[in-house]
Amino acid sequence: NKVSMKIKNIITVLLVTFILASCAPVAKIAPTELPISTSQSGIPTTESITSNWNTYTSELFLVTLKYPAYWEINNEGYAVYSGQDGFFQISSSSISGLTVKEMCENEIQVNNSGKENNYGANPTMETLQVDNQPACLVLPADDQPQYKRGSSLLVVEYPALEGGHTRLLQFIADKNHIRDFIGTLKFVR
Repeated sequence: NKVSMKIKNIITVLLVTFILASCAPVAKIAPTELPISTSQSGIPTTESITSNWNTYTSELFLVTLKYPAYWEINNEGYAVYSGQDGFFQISSSSISGLTVKEMCENEIQVNNSGKENNYGANPTMETLQVDNQPACLVLPADDQPQYKRGSSLLVVEYPALEGGHTRLLQFIADKNHIRDFIGTLKFVR
């Protein structure tokens, strides 16, 4: 099927771009330098929507979450779950010294610099808690390129790791499902 192959190619390109961007040197930025609307919000789980979803558990990323039962995994390259109505993929980063907020601000700065257009002209950022951990969410603007499929970024700080190192979970998903995922995402402790 040409459409599913195209989607797989797009997701692979997005993942490679995201991984390369997370490996690049990062400059710290002051929040006042960015046009970001930030809100504090606790996001409730929508039990009725996710009650018939399957459970995904990753020993590599130490998380569990629910996803639509009809989605399939694409094991070519990186594990990405997707269906015609959305997708998610998970990665992690150990870039030292960055908080979740700084990681989201950096992602928006790269987007707004013109180097990449992952989220459209005016993406928004929210700070929140996910499974009692600091987190932030980058939501796309209405003018996000269509091939990005409504891609949103959730960054969550892992629970305390040995040696005091900070590790950040990076969760990319379509904007129509991201809040449902947030409501079911738990760290395997």
